[in-house]
Order: sequence, then structure tokens, then C-alpha cells
Amino acid sequence: MRLEELDIADSLKERFASMGYVELHPPQAEAAPLALSGRSLVVAIPTASGKSLIGYLAALKHVHEMKGKVLYIVPLKALASEKGEELRSFSSLGIKVAVATGDLDSEDRKLGDADIIVATSEKADSILRHGGNWMSSVSLTIADEVHLIHDPGRGPTLEVALTKLMLMNPEMQVIALSATISNASMVADWLKAELVSSVWRPVPLREGVYHDGELWFSDNTRKGIDGGKEPVWALVEDTVREGGQSLVFVNSRRSTESLATKMAPKMRKLGGSRLDDDSRTVLEGEDESTSVGRKLAACVEAGVAFHHAGLSSEQRRAVEKGFRSGEVRCIVATPTLAAGINLPARRVVVRDTTRFDSNNGNVPISVMEVKQMCGRAGRPRYDPYGEAVLIARNDRDRDHLIMTYILAESEMVFSKLGSEPVLRSHVLGLLATSAASSREGIMSFLKSTFMAQHSELLGLREAVDNVVDFFLSEDMLHETDGLLRTSFYGKRVSDMYIDPLSAVTLRRALESWKDDVEELAVLHAACSTTDVLSLYLRKADYGPMEILLDRMAEHLLIPPPENLGEREFFLADLKVAKMLNEWIEETEEEAILDGFSVGPGDLRSRVESVEWMLYAMGELSGMFRPEAKDRIARMRIRVSYGVKDELLELVRLRGVGRSRARTMYDNGIRTLEDLKAVDVNRLSALKGIGPKLALSMKRQVGADMGAQTIEDVTIDEDREERAGQSSLFDF
Repeated sequence: MRLEELDIADSLKERFASMGYVELHPPQAEAAPLALSGRSLVVAIPTASGKSLIGYLAALKHVHEMKGKVLYIVPLKALASEKGEELRSFSSLGIKVAVATGDLDSEDRKLGDADIIVATSEKADSILRHGGNWMSSVSLTIADEVHLIHDPGRGPTLEVALTKLMLMNPEMQVIALSATISNASMVADWLKAELVSSVWRPVPLREGVYHDGELWFSDNTRKGIDGGKEPVWALVEDTVREGGQSLVFVNSRRSTESLATKMAPKMRKLGGSRLDDDSRTVLEGEDESTSVGRKLAACVEAGVAFHHAGLSSEQRRAVEKGFRSGEVRCIVATPTLAAGINLPARRVVVRDTTRFDSNNGNVPISVMEVKQMCGRAGRPRYDPYGEAVLIARNDRDRDHLIMTYILAESEMVFSKLGSEPVLRSHVLGLLATSAASSREGIMSFLKSTFMAQHSELLGLREAVDNVVDFFLSEDMLHETDGLLRTSFYGKRVSDMYIDPLSAVTLRRALESWKDDVEELAVLHAACSTTDVLSLYLRKADYGPMEILLDRMAEHLLIPPPENLGEREFFLADLKVAKMLNEWIEETEEEAILDGFSVGPGDLRSRVESVEWMLYAMGELSGMFRPEAKDRIARMRIRVSYGVKDELLELVRLRGVGRSRARTMYDNGIRTLEDLKAVDVNRLSALKGIGPKLALSMKRQVGADMGAQTIEDVTIDEDREERAGQSSLFDF
């Protein structure tokens, strides 16, 4: 079927044709007419088979011809940016696209002016909690990667948000895009949607197992590749020499770095790439170079890279950009890369099919996860085929991998909404927005969720009663004649999108507040919440953490537990607090990463979550300890930027991070007035500043440049504008 045959406006056909879309793939040809007719639809087809086009066609027709409003829900911020950028390519047709991934304590009224809103599931649910009026006018919701409804972290939020939207807008069209799963029909039944399911791929995929120099494929063909003692390198080298790229999946961050570093000298001999100064700066660590960043830059220069959650988002994006451009020929990654980011390669190598679990040791990963990785093999329009290869240790392991993964179907997906910790946040959200006003009302809502599609809901009423009783005991709820009403406290907890148990911890801390409270104690209170991930305690950590606890015990806002079994968790939270205390005292980032055995991404994720907990603590202080509000607000900003109090004025400038702010301060530029007065050439000469940033800073403070000039400088206005839209860590 040709795209021009679809029932869409000629202007849309012309725009798609200019982008190279002419012939539809078979699954697209089956699904697109249904989607364009306004019917709800579940599309369950393999990775890289063109699911997004189906969603885009429906969304654009909905807006362009029917004047509707579209909500496009994705699981990851990176995916939201990617989808938003692709949809904005249609802005010439008058279509307004907005991306919403940020502040979870806002309804974002400006989003109401957009035609298509791309949002993470958390942001979508947060807007619903804040009563965003425009949500009631959403006439099409597209749920991307809906199979992730089985994920314990992201799944319940997606499930609840979709349920709320369907109850709010009964006539709303829903299009759910999924990888192939065994119970796609069950998802379709829940969404009252038709199902299009297919195993067709635009690039043929062969899946197999490599052992002892030979590839055994599921179609009974074989291919010899002499690997010796380095099978992964043999498979990567074979792909690169044939003009392709590879993705290698391993089960730990350390393995990604060690394997990429080991392959780098060999890859360089096949032709490395040249790094420009800007790319090297991003890879090495922006404002502060780190050993991990320098290692990454050296690997990328050789044509190979590693990719894991311990890297900063800027570093990960730079690696992905290098892979798309072909300068990076191989990425060694943890499985998180397979979850939705569009990075196909000719050959995918899955080295590890187990991962370490602290309770059970090495455990097998799911078939679905392996299929997601394998599905990245084969680049449409670039590769004539794709190969996905698992690596076996021996003949017996080869047979096991073939039967367990290669020939197996993906597991069914199930709701993860039923546990009390998960219900806690979502039940409060229902009550705070009057989506339910009684225990029966809560149960009625839950009977509309995907959980009710595959479960008898046994034990759920008891779990709901326990959660409601918890809220009543903590004064988040009031109950009168069976009607439940949130208190102001409960409503604010729901609006801030934090775990109610975190709110209880913060309230306890505020009730213990003293005017001379130490910064470490404030940080520890934030780190003690369930919304902040603790850090693993190494054997070497116990002694120093016990000593620190002995010193701080009487000063902490959250006292040590009496139960010795909980002490280890308490010490782990204290470790995070100590790390962030060093961060705000301007300890060099490299020293923090080395001292706490974390990556840049680990540090930044804790910074972001603790910053949010301090925001919540500041909001709650208005109810429970007003005199603490200003202190907490300054602490929050210090955590955001990682600086001492004296740098708060300078660090808010675009392009100025903790290192550059310290350089300016130590050279006598201590206020915005000082910056306004300083000669631009003197400013430019400071370490890490340079002429472009110097001019940008002078403009930001409204300095009259007069006769001041910097020779041989051309400012890229667009680039400067993009810099102004960066995050806290785009220094």
C-alpha cells in the first residue's frame, strides 16, 4: 500500500513524501487505515517495524483535519525529546507541538495551547492531579511502548494515567504501540481496541547463538567466525569490516567500560574518528573533566563507546549521536539502551543473559528483554539484514539459549499496580482529585484498570483499606460517614507527586527542626525518603559511616532506628547525604565519583531527586515549620548547582557551572554588578570561560559593551539560544 492512498490531507501526504515515506510496510498498511478512521487500536509488532509512523499519521490527521488535541505518552524523557523533535517537523502546517517532562508540581496551563503534547507518563499523571482543564479536551491518546506496563517502576503510572483519561473522556480514541507480547489481545480488550499483531520486519532478522567459532541460526544455517578467546570482538570486527555497526549488551556498568576500553585499540586500527573540542568537552564531563569521561572520550575517538545509566544525560546523548552519524561503530551497553531509544545496528550481540540480584545472585533475564535487545538488529534503509547473536559458553549452554530465548515467545505482561507501596501514591492521587471519594469509589476505579483484566483482585480491598487507614493516621485524609476527603496536607503531597511515605519522613524532620541544624542533617532527611535511591554500602564504608553516625546521631532530624536490621539502610541513606554534602561544599566531582564509587549519572540522579525532596520539604515547612523555609530554599539551590552559598548569584547564569563560578569568584568577580563592570577581555581570559561565553554572560547581565570588543569571535545566536534552554547540568 502506498502512503498516498491513505485518507489524509494532500498537505500531509506531500510532507511525508518529502521525508521519504512512500510505501507502507504490511503492518502499517493494516493498522494505518484503522487508526485514521478513529478506532482505538493496539499495534503489537517487532521493534524497528514502523510503529511510530502509525501514531504520527493518526495524530497529525486528528489535529490538521479534525482540530482535535493529542496526548502522546512515552516512558522516557529522552524518547519525549526524540518524538517531539520529529513531530515538530510538521510545524510548517500550523501544528503546535509541546514536550512536557519537567516540573511535576504544575498543571502547565501553557500546554493547553498546543495541538500535540508529548509527555512522560509521570508528567501526564501529574497534570491530571493538578486538574489541567485541557486534559478533558484530549480526543486522542497515543501510548508508546505500552508493553512497559509490566515494569514495576513505570508501569503502574502509565496504567493509572490511561485509566483516568479513558474515564474522563469516554469517546477518546486510544492508540497503544507495543512490542510483540503474548497477551496483546488482553491489552486490547482493556483499552476496548482492535488489535493489529505481526512478526513482520522491514529488515530480515536472523537470531542465533555463537559458540566455538560458529554461529548457529534459528533457520538452521551456520556461519563460521574465528573468535578464539574473544568472541565478542570477533563478532564486532566481522560486522565493522563488512561496513556495519554493532550493539553489544552486557549486564553491568563495569563490564560496559572494561569491554569498550579493551576493544578500543583494535577498533582504532579499523579507523578511528576525530573528536572536535566541543564533543570532547561533553564526553569528558562538561564543566569538570572526570576519569570516566576521559575514558569515554578516548573510546569514542577509537570508534567504540560504552553507554549506561552512570553516565550523564549529555554524555549518553553524545554517544548516541556519534553512533547515528557512523563515527561510533560499536556501543557496549547495559540493557536499558534497548528500551525505546531508536539506535538500530546491523548486528546485536547479547553477551550476558543473567543479571545480579542482591537477594538471589545471578538470575536469568526475561525473554521479552532479550527480544527487545535483538530487535535492535537491522537498520532500515541501511542494512540488507540484521543479526542478533547470543554467546554460549559450551554446547549445552548453546542448546539452552536456543530453546529459552531464540525459539521462545515473549512473556505475557501483567499489571504491577496491586502492591501497597504502589497503591499508596496513586490512591491518594485519586482522592485528591475527587476521582474517588470513598473506599468503594477507589475499588470501582481499580476495576477499570488493566489489573482487573487479568486478576480477580483478591486481597486488593484489604490493601486499599490499609492504605486509606495509613492516610487517616497521618492526617492526610478525613473520613465522614464513609466519605473520604483529603486534608490540605494530603492534597499538597499528591500535587507534589511524591510518595506519601516520603512526606511523612519530611514532616518528622520538620517537627525536629532546630535553628542551628547542620546541612548534613537536612540532606540526610531528604535522603531518608523513599523517593531517593540509596547507595550500596561497600565493606570499606561501614567503619566511616558508623563513625559519622556516632558524631551526628544527636543532630540528625531523622533518628537512627532501634531495630538493628534497619541500621544498614539508615547508613546507606547517610552515605548519600555525605556524598551530597561534599557536592555542595564544592569537592571536585572526580574526587566524589572516586570516593563513593559512582558514575556522573548516579551523582546527578541523586542531585535531582534530593533537590525535589528539598522542594517538597520547603513546601511542607509552610505547614509545619515556617521558619525553616528560607534555609531549605537556599539548600535546594545549592544542591542543584553543587556550590557553597557565596556562589548562588553567579551560578544561575546560563553556561556557568560550579567550576566557572568558582574561578570568577576567586578572581574578584563575585556579584552580577562585578560581572557587569569587568572588562570582557579579562573575563574571556579566565580558565574555562573563553570569548563566546564571556560575551554571553555580559549580555545576560545587560552590560553596556561600549568600545569593548573581542577579536576574531563570531557568536552563533542559535547555539546560544539552545544553551539557554539547557538543564542544570549543561554547564
